[in-house]
Amino acid sequence: GCMLDGKLYPFGHIERTENCYRCSCSRTALGCCSLFFTPLSYDKENCKVVFNKTSCNYDVVQKNDPSKECSVHSRV
Repeated sequence: GCMLDGKLYPFGHIERTENCYRCSCSRTALGCCSLFFTPLSYDKENCKVVFNKTSCNYDVVQKNDPSKECSVHSRV
């Protein structure tokens, strides 16, 4: 298998790792792609970015009230 972030994964296709990556594990290599997009354009003065492992995405929330989401204009 392949070791990633201290966890052993079996050879073959890995649909989702604990840290939100999709991987392909072979005897010679491990290749992974992220399942999330990083927010770039949002109100950085009033909002903050928080990683949500359940949804495998970044939530952009208000700094003074994290229960309220902020608008995101672009992600990469």
